[in-house]
Amino acid sequence: MTGGAAAGPGGGAFGRLWASTAVSALGDGVRLTALPLLALSLTTDPLLISLVTVANWLPLLLSPLAGVWADLADRRALLIGVDLMRAAAVLVLTLTVVTGVVSLPVVCAVAAVLGLGETVHIVASQSYLPMVVDTSRLAAANGRLHVAQLIFRDSAGQPLGSLAFVAGAGLPFLVDGVSFLFGVALLATLPRSPGPSAGPAEPGAAPRWRTMILDGVRLLRTDRLLATLAGMLGALNFCMAVTGTLEVLYVVRWLGLPEAAFGVFLAVGALGGIVGGLLNARLADRFGTFPAALGGMVLMGLAMLLTGLVHHTVVAAAGFALMALGAAVYQALTVSFRQATTPPGRLGRLNGVYRLVGTGTIPLGALAGGALAKAVEVNVPYTAAGAVVLLLFAVVARPVVRMGTVQERRAGAPDAPAEAAS
Repeated sequence: MTGGAAAGPGGGAFGRLWASTAVSALGDGVRLTALPLLALSLTTDPLLISLVTVANWLPLLLSPLAGVWADLADRRALLIGVDLMRAAAVLVLTLTVVTGVVSLPVVCAVAAVLGLGETVHIVASQSYLPMVVDTSRLAAANGRLHVAQLIFRDSAGQPLGSLAFVAGAGLPFLVDGVSFLFGVALLATLPRSPGPSAGPAEPGAAPRWRTMILDGVRLLRTDRLLATLAGMLGALNFCMAVTGTLEVLYVVRWLGLPEAAFGVFLAVGALGGIVGGLLNARLADRFGTFPAALGGMVLMGLAMLLTGLVHHTVVAAAGFALMALGAAVYQALTVSFRQATTPPGRLGRLNGVYRLVGTGTIPLGALAGGALAKAVEVNVPYTAAGAVVLLLFAVVARPVVRMGTVQERRAGAPDAPAEAAS
């Protein structure tokens, strides 16, 4: 591992990984704004619009397989292959939009392919990062990667996506496809990962996918703290999906803003995430990892309540910013914990199983948000989700802090990063 690589995006393997993330994130931001606008141009039914989110997140159910793949394959090559697949899918969508044959089923199909690629990419990249960054710098590295996502995807890409969609409905997806290709060129310069590791198996036996998935399940099940945090993540992501699937309707219908303001509104909210991504390590140093992560969770819940209860553009933008800030703190600290405490050769399978538990609830949350918004007003799901997050905090805070304190004492590292968010 290269200890200096994590210091910043200026050079080394981590610098190139950061640059690849930034380039791809810019295209992702353009597409993430344009895709719901494209769906909105095809239908105004909240439930049908939510199907795009469901299709995008449904491949999360394949996370355990993605985790095993990340342990068996050269992780760099896997990242490259997945991004080439996503580039092809986005360019096909561009063609259907330009030729006028695009439909909601086509949008859902492309969203599903992109979701599959993202499922594999996230598991592989989280498993690859410890190979280019010292363990002591993982929290800082994850924070910088998260900030790259927020700056290039949310602050720059999403406003650009709104403008590009107004200029031409196919333009945002063309930009996204090209950004994937630039990202692949940067990934190709990174070092290859070590050979496959099957984990506990008979000597000389070929690694079996089922055995490796069960090994990932065992790793999660035998760690009570990690299992608890995975369950918490599942509940949090359900609530985030309830609100996330309705963002375009919330901005356009509830706040009465023009479609072109959608990306700008999200970019303002992303500023909070940038702050959280930069401050997460300092907050953990001052308050402890678990208190800092749980503080981010509380902030998310309060922001959801604020956004749902107060009908005002400025207040809503502040709510989006606070949600992103809390999520950034929560994510960077918790992912770092998982990376730092799991053997590198088995990190992929653990990440896969963990993400199945922690993010497999997103399609259900998206459906629930769409159905609730169709039955009542668009703001009600925000209020309900915020109440659930705060209730979850009240139930889990003390046992999580207690288990975290015990684990940190055993490790002899009071300030080690904690876990639970992506």
